[in-house]
Amino acid sequence: MNLQSDRMISMDQDDPAVDTAIPRVRRPSRSAGASPRQIAKSEAMRLRVLEATVDCLQEGKSHEVSIAVIAERAQISRGAVQYHFATRRELLCAVIAHINARRLQQFRADLAEIGPGEDLAERIVDTHWKHLGERDFLAYQELVLLARSDPDLTEGFAPLYQDFLGEWYETARRAFGWSYRDREVMKAGNIAHYLLEGMAYGQLAGQLSSEVVADMLDHTKSILRAAIQKKQEGG
Repeated sequence: MNLQSDRMISMDQDDPAVDTAIPRVRRPSRSAGASPRQIAKSEAMRLRVLEATVDCLQEGKSHEVSIAVIAERAQISRGAVQYHFATRRELLCAVIAHINARRLQQFRADLAEIGPGEDLAERIVDTHWKHLGERDFLAYQELVLLARSDPDLTEGFAPLYQDFLGEWYETARRAFGWSYRDREVMKAGNIAHYLLEGMAYGQLAGQLSSEVVADMLDHTKSILRAAIQKKQEGG
């Protein structure tokens, strides 16, 4: 299963069919009547479970991920894990949503740091590539590989990825005016996005040399620069 689908998503603010909110995968709330302190404690426990799962995944141990293993990793009881996530599928879907939300937050922060006159293509490609070698994406890669042999996970992960991609495109639209109703913009964005993520998988398997990576990053930047220049010229 490849979560990085070839399906194109058209994004624009006035499109009523688009819901860019990333769903928070969790069980029905049990906080009715709970005090703020109890709610905060429960949320901290939930986060602890999610982070323990990310740690396990980023180490390349997706085959070891189970409710029991994560409970031990988080140093809590199995019942405490299942209070928040009844099944392994529910936990892993929540981890995907958790990682996606953090990656989007980082993307927004990266865009906010781009100064006037700075090379937009250079900055976007370099920061994105850097993040693809970090903890969250390494964990995400493991989840994608895990879902290849698990149709139930495939079904759960796919809509979460589409929501993530939609919000990614919408963030870019708001930041520098790229409308993904524009076919050329969409094409350039998808080439850059999938090329970098594909290289991250190739690098994970030791298939890419540093020279090839540098060459492909430069090529990706040239694609984005051409699209940016065309848009600025009113093309």
